Amino acid sequence: MAADSSVRSPRELVERLFGELPARDPDAFVALLAPDAGFEIPFAIPGHPSRLEGREAIREHLAQRWSGLSGIEVHAIHPQVYETTDPEVLLVENEVDMTIPGSGRARRRTSVNVVRVRDGQVVLFRDYMDTARFARLAAG
Repeated sequence: MAADSSVRSPRELVERLFGELPARDPDAFVALLAPDAGFEIPFAIPGHPSRLEGREAIREHLAQRWSGLSGIEVHAIHPQVYETTDPEVLLVENEVDMTIPGSGRARRRTSVNVVRVRDGQVVLFRDYMDTARFARLAAG
């Protein structure tokens, strides 16, 4: 897939990527990735992968991960994007405005991400998320 010409900078691409996350659409997410992109979860839940390679593997993982959170309503994601001295690498702190059944609506810090963008596509998405919280939410 060719790079989206409407995206001019790594920051714009990352902001677009996070702007589409509330829909939890794995196809939209991987459309912004390079065909051989890597998706890393350094603190993976035991029994789950810590690295995925390629759009299809990432799409399948996200579809499964997000389907386990069907009772949670995501209203918005508020990323704070930080540029680094490496023009390809951005750091992102995320707060998610969500409603969790039984807990009500709240804005919660959920993860920090390292994102590498090259030639208008994400080539690496490293997700430092609270996997213990994710496991609890997925369990209901």
